[in-house]
Amino acid sequence: MTSTLTRKTTKQPSHNKAQRHILILGGTTEANQLADRLALNPAYHVTTSRAGVTTDRQKVSGNERLGGFGGIEGLIEYLKTNTIDIVIDATHPFAATITEHAWAACQKVKIPHLILQRPAWEKEESDRWIDVPDMQSAQDYLRSLENSLTVFLTTGQKELNGFTVLKKHTFVARMIEPPATETKAFNLKIILQRGPFSIHDETQLIKENKIDLIVSKNSGGSATSAKIIAARKLNIPVLMIARPSLPPVQVKTTIEDCLEWLGTLS
Repeated sequence: MTSTLTRKTTKQPSHNKAQRHILILGGTTEANQLADRLALNPAYHVTTSRAGVTTDRQKVSGNERLGGFGGIEGLIEYLKTNTIDIVIDATHPFAATITEHAWAACQKVKIPHLILQRPAWEKEESDRWIDVPDMQSAQDYLRSLENSLTVFLTTGQKELNGFTVLKKHTFVARMIEPPATETKAFNLKIILQRGPFSIHDETQLIKENKIDLIVSKNSGGSATSAKIIAARKLNIPVLMIARPSLPPVQVKTTIEDCLEWLGTLS
């Protein structure tokens, strides 16, 4: 297994020239599962790139690199230097920057490019969703409320400050690891947990913390869907943040569909 530091591009271990070198942009369960499947096929040489934000990462099949690429030009250089034949973007649905960069770089280098993205959650009749288009709109909505609420925040650590400046509200934020920079917000409680979560546990968390509203990205998938189901059962509103738009790239929602697409490439 090999790694590279952020913004450095290094040669990956040599591979059979008859193999096709696939770069998976990872960091998700789907990316890991795809790497597992591709590693079983001798026709492919697989490298998974992950941001390396969390230190307790699951092992990934094939080669691994960690860190950013240094923008579009850095990614183009990496694709050329490492003779990448195919790029599969299996990043988080809200990783908009790397998704845009991957599209631009693959257009420039002229190599096949696919997005593997799990389906979004769909609203059910008994859900109390408040749909907003982006993170800023979610913060603006909370700012507009007259009443003080206890808010369960499940959007990740990058967005903490944008919410905790809203002093009228109290926030319970869940994340995998502590924030990179220490926060001294008096209205913030941090819970360190890694999914998947059970409906029972989510129900207890909501009750014990007297949650009035949940803020969630529409990430989809089963790892964190229990909070949506628990909110439905408890009649708690969910401020649901829509996914960012995607570039004009083919999108597959399952590993099998992704493998079938690979099989169509000449």
